Amino acid sequence: MVLLTGPVAQAFIPQADRTMRAIAKVNRSSGRSQALQLDLTMRVGDRDPVARGQMISHPSGLARLELRGVNGRLDRYLLSGRELLGAKNGEPLDQPQPLLQPYFFLQPSTETTLRAALQAFDVLSDSIGLAPCGEQDCFVIGDPRLAAPLPDPEHALAAVDEGDVIADPLELLAEGGSAEGTLYDLAADAQGGLIGPDGQTHSNGLMAMAKLEGPELMIPEDAHLPRLWVDTDDLQVRRIDRASGVFTIFGPIVSFEKLMVPAWFEIHEPGAEAIRFEVDRAVQVNAPPKAFSRKWVYAPTTPALPTNPAPDSGMGSGNTPNPGAPGNGNSPLR
Repeated sequence: MVLLTGPVAQAFIPQADRTMRAIAKVNRSSGRSQALQLDLTMRVGDRDPVARGQMISHPSGLARLELRGVNGRLDRYLLSGRELLGAKNGEPLDQPQPLLQPYFFLQPSTETTLRAALQAFDVLSDSIGLAPCGEQDCFVIGDPRLAAPLPDPEHALAAVDEGDVIADPLELLAEGGSAEGTLYDLAADAQGGLIGPDGQTHSNGLMAMAKLEGPELMIPEDAHLPRLWVDTDDLQVRRIDRASGVFTIFGPIVSFEKLMVPAWFEIHEPGAEAIRFEVDRAVQVNAPPKAFSRKWVYAPTTPALPTNPAPDSGMGSGNTPNPGAPGNGNSPLR
C-alpha cells in the first residue's frame, strides 16, 4: 500500500481554479454552454418505464422537468437556484421529490460561472481532492476531507527520484494526451487502499483525510457535503452530491450530433429506490426566462403534444405518450 503524503501527494491534485477552467473548457467543447432540451424515459429501480418527459436546463441555474404518466397524469418541477417547486396536474406538491437536480453544473462555460454555480449550492469551490468513482478516479470539488495533506517542509522534493517526474494531468489533457502511465496513476490507485493515521487501510481515503489536523477539516466523517465529482481522464462531470444526502450519478458521454451529454443519469435519495432517466434525445434550444416561471409549474393539465417536436418548440407543455404506471400522493409516478 502507498501512503500519500507531502509534496508528492500535492503534485497529483491540481489547484481548484485550474481544474474548473479545464472543466468549463470541456463544457464548451461538448456543446452544453447554452440551454438544452433532453427527452427522457424514466424508470424506478429495475422496473419498466413509468413515464416519459422533457427536461430543459439553462446554464444560468434554471431547470424544468415535465413528466407524463398513465391516464394523462402530468407532473412538473421547477428548479431555480436551490428552490424546487413541483405540481401534480397543476396542484402544488408540498414536498416535491428531488427529481430535478442541478444538471446545469454541466453547462457553465467559464471558471467564473462554474464557481458561481457551485457556490450557490454551498459547494466549497476552493477545495479539491481525489477519490474513486466507480471504475474511474475523480477529482472531488467541495470536500476538504479528501484533499491531500500539506507537505512537510522538512521533506524536500529531493526525496523523489528525478526520473519519476510527476506529470500534471491537466496539461496532459490539454495536449490531447492521457494521465495513464504517470505517477498520477499511483496516487489514484492508492486512494483505493489509503493507509490512514490510525494505521488502518480505508477504501476511499475519507477516514484518513478527516483525521488530519487543520480547522477546515473539523467535519464529521459521516457529514453530507455538496460536492462535484469530475472524471480525471476527460473532466466530464460524473456525480453531484447534495447536503441532503441526495446524489446524482451520470452515465457515459454520448453524442447527439455535435452535442455531448451523459447517456443517462440516476438520482439516489436516502431510503428510496434509484430513479433513472435515460436520454433519448438532446438538442440546444432557445429558452427565455419566462419558460421557467411558477405559472408554468401550476398551469392546468393539457393534452400531450406529438412526440419529437421541433427543437425550438421545447417550451411547450408536453411532448410524449403516457406509458407509465400509476403514482400516489407526493410520490409521483412511483
